[in-house]
Amino acid sequence: MKKINSSSTTNQIAEIGNSIVEFNKSNPITDDAFYSITYTLLSEKTAELIDTINRAGLHNGKKEMDELRDLDVRAIFYTVKAHCIRRPSEDQKKALRIQEILDRYGLEITGYSFGDESTNIRALLNDLKSPELVEERASIPELDQLIVNLEDSQGEFDVADAQLIEGEVDRSKTKSASIVAKELKDIIDSRFCVYIEAMSFANPDKYKSYYDLLQIIIDQNNRQVEEHLAALKRKKEKTEAKS
Repeated sequence: MKKINSSSTTNQIAEIGNSIVEFNKSNPITDDAFYSITYTLLSEKTAELIDTINRAGLHNGKKEMDELRDLDVRAIFYTVKAHCIRRPSEDQKKALRIQEILDRYGLEITGYSFGDESTNIRALLNDLKSPELVEERASIPELDQLIVNLEDSQGEFDVADAQLIEGEVDRSKTKSASIVAKELKDIIDSRFCVYIEAMSFANPDKYKSYYDLLQIIIDQNNRQVEEHLAALKRKKEKTEAKS
């Protein structure tokens, strides 16, 4: 049986492990102590790898929450600006007083570092929600809701940030995804597949379907890896030809 292509990504190796786990749920092999031990190693290592990959995904969650709060900041700035750019009136004067507060911060706060932006947004919200500005806020009907939106998105960012910090602490105590993926690959290649292949000859009625599945899973993965590498090579050659 072929081994997993060494150029496989951590996600691809996790997918192979998960495919084996899912197949075993509907087609369990019983009364085989060695198989049970080996399969347990494989399933636990697969779960560990998937968890490690998911923890790494917390970075994406924080970035999404940052983009959302940036959108809410811009909504406040643009809405207030729109109420300022109109014929003079009492409501326009009130909007201008809100604009003075926004000008102290500037829309550029959305480009600050995560921590600095959080500090400025909290300060901005505190200023905008001042009891002294009740009439000014009322002059812009949607402003109160926009402020609530920004409070919510900043809160969601804070949660994502805390989860990321917690994840960083956890990752400092655990192995990286690439190391876990290598360990899972070794279990599949050197232990699980070797045993299933041998048993498919010794007891085909019990193990042949498992062996055939492993062949398909690994062949499909290796084909995808090879096609990806070939595409990268063609792209590189095309770029070099132009230079």
